[in-house]
Amino acid sequence: MAAISAFEAKTRFGELLDRVARGEEVVITRHDKPVARIIPEGAPRLAEVRRSVQGLRDLQQRIAKRTRGTASLSDRDVRSAIDEGRL
Repeated sequence: MAAISAFEAKTRFGELLDRVARGEEVVITRHDKPVARIIPEGAPRLAEVRRSVQGLRDLQQRIAKRTRGTASLSDRDVRSAIDEGRL
């Protein structure tokens, strides 16, 4: 991801649009502080979001598989374990 000053962005706007069209993200700064981000529009971004959502769903399923059959502890069980030095 490139960072570019507002002045340079103004003078080279067409070039920035070409870079963004090729998939690059550009951060525009003012006094060395980020103020805006130009990102590609459309399908590539949507595909990235879909991949991320699918990754989260896969993680959720893996976590669910690991916790199936795990008995939950009552307050009494936890207190007993603490008193015995197990927790």
